[in-house]
Amino acid sequence: MQSGTIKHWNSDKGYGFIDVDHQSEDVFFHITSVRLSQPIIEGQRVYFNSERNSKNQLRATEVTSNELSVLVSSASNSAHRSADNAHQKNHRKQNAKNTHRNPNKKSAFFTLLTFIAIIAVAVYFFGDLKSSFLADGIQSTPISQPTYKTDSADAAAITGDAQIDHTIALIQQGGPFPYPNKDGSTFYNREGKLPAQSQGYYREYTVPTPTVSHRGARRIVTGGHPPTIYYLTLDHYESFQKLQVK
Repeated sequence: MQSGTIKHWNSDKGYGFIDVDHQSEDVFFHITSVRLSQPIIEGQRVYFNSERNSKNQLRATEVTSNELSVLVSSASNSAHRSADNAHQKNHRKQNAKNTHRNPNKKSAFFTLLTFIAIIAVAVYFFGDLKSSFLADGIQSTPISQPTYKTDSADAAAITGDAQIDHTIALIQQGGPFPYPNKDGSTFYNREGKLPAQSQGYYREYTVPTPTVSHRGARRIVTGGHPPTIYYLTLDHYESFQKLQVK
């Protein structure tokens, strides 16, 4: 089970991408895997399971707004699989050792094994659930941001937007960034809105939006190492404008 926020959603084509907590690689999801009780919106908090396809791309297999439902569904499926495997394994052993036992005794024995397997899986997954809740409680503790020294006169001359210019200044001086687990991560250009480059050429950085409590939709994408080109998107990669940065 993973968590994150929807960073891009194309309602016409029925697919989008999830900005995963504590992971730089985004996860693709399709409308067929969504179990949300409200309209899908960018910035929405979601919980999901994922797996890699034949092209080694991460795809969400189930997306929901309820963390518990994903865990219970996963636990139930795992319990059934474990119970089925235990049942088949022991069934073969019993047939090989003694084919003359009473069928009713066999049934009771397998029922007991199934019950034990279900309890074991449930204890494991609900233990993970408790740990996840505790971790969320720790992560939600507000942390004050340090004061950064930047040349405000030079930064203001770039766009005139305080948050955008401050982010550019941080990129040029190498941080520190407000989202260290996300800022500076690879931008994969999946939408194809920027010129095609080798993987790892583009990096993305968060431009804070004062009116929202999450990362928002604004990003600066740089090209090259160190950056030689800067792009600004205000709408989750739907469109870009090139910035003239010295």
